[in-house]
Amino acid sequence: MEESSAMPLRVTTRHSEDFDIFSATIDPSKSPYSNLNGISNYCEKVKSLYAQLRVQSAIWTTPESDPPESFEPAKPLEYLLEINEDRVLAWIDEFTWTEYLRGERACFSISKTPKQYRMTSILVSSPIKRDEVKEVRKYAEGNNGRCILIWKGLW
Repeated sequence: MEESSAMPLRVTTRHSEDFDIFSATIDPSKSPYSNLNGISNYCEKVKSLYAQLRVQSAIWTTPESDPPESFEPAKPLEYLLEINEDRVLAWIDEFTWTEYLRGERACFSISKTPKQYRMTSILVSSPIKRDEVKEVRKYAEGNNGRCILIWKGLW
C-alpha cells in the first residue's frame, strides 16, 4: 500500500443520527438546510458547486481547531476525522457561502488550496473511510444554544 505524502488534517463533521457517513452519494435534498426559510435554491446551488468540483457529493467538515459556533439540534452526532489533505476538494468561506445561499451574494469565496477564512468549511471527497473516523461524539442542546457532550467513543 502506497503512503500519501499529504499531511493529515483533523476535521469534524456533524450530522443527524440517521446519516450514513460512509455513503458514497449524499442527497442535498435530505439536508436540514434544504427547507430552511431564507435559503433559496439550496439543492441547486449545492449541486452546482459539486459540478464545479467535478464530484457527485462531498462531506462538509470544519477544522478541529475551529469548531462550529452553535449547536444544531438536527445534527447531534459529531465525527472527528483524520483525513489526508489530498482528499480535500475545497476550502470554503462559510460566511460568503451562507450569504450566497440566502441570495445576498452572487458568488462565494472558495479555494482549491489550503485557506483559512474567518469560518472555514473543508469539503472532503465522499465516502469517508472507516479508518478516518477517530471518534464519534453525541451532543444535546444546553443553555443558550451551547452543546453538552453526552457520549463519545467509537461504535
